[in-house]
Amino acid sequence: MKRYLLLAIILVLLLQLGCSANKNETPISEEQDRVINVSAEDKAIIDRSETLSDHVVELFGIDDAATIIFNDTALVSVIMAYDKEFNEDIKELIIDTVLETDSSIKEVIVSNDEKTFYQIVDIILDMMNGTPYDNYVNDISKLIEKNR
Repeated sequence: MKRYLLLAIILVLLLQLGCSANKNETPISEEQDRVINVSAEDKAIIDRSETLSDHVVELFGIDDAATIIFNDTALVSVIMAYDKEFNEDIKELIIDTVLETDSSIKEVIVSNDEKTFYQIVDIILDMMNGTPYDNYVNDISKLIEKNR
């Protein structure tokens, strides 16, 4: 009986110590909203890419799309819906949609590669967070050449 009482007291003390606040600890403050400067040229590329992706996603059978623009070439990577297959008809439909949406695009390269999709998404997100487009010119060029 004494053991159970002693264990109960020790358990209560341990729980009380574990739940007490550290008086030397500084409270976590809310981070201020950060304003990220994106150049007008980079913003235009991001906006055009997002507009093209939005139009492609509206097509039947496509769950997600990511687009990056390099000069007059658009690289579009898509993720198909669960029960849909990527074929030449869908590829042609995507090409036609992009060419109709943005008149300054002369060439459209379409990919169904998930790795390419996430690489494009990462580049766009970095650009939205302030990384200049010029930092990605080589990466974008390599992606386009890989998917031709």
